[in-house]
Amino acid sequence: MRGFAWIAALGEEVVYEADLPACCARTARAVDDSFECPGCGAMWREPLPVEPEHDAFMQGDDEHRGAA
Repeated sequence: MRGFAWIAALGEEVVYEADLPACCARTARAVDDSFECPGCGAMWREPLPVEPEHDAFMQGDDEHRGAA
């Protein structure tokens, strides 16, 4: 595991905490959701959670088994 993921507020670049620049990584360890790095000014936030979409092979919550 590489730690928490962070996404750049402007560039939409996603990086793991271990891959952040050193000045950003120090701040990232102390915050929960988003921050502006005091060293370089970069804005970072947590990525939004991804919810899987249903397709033809998955049964959704609102679908029922049985005859049509």
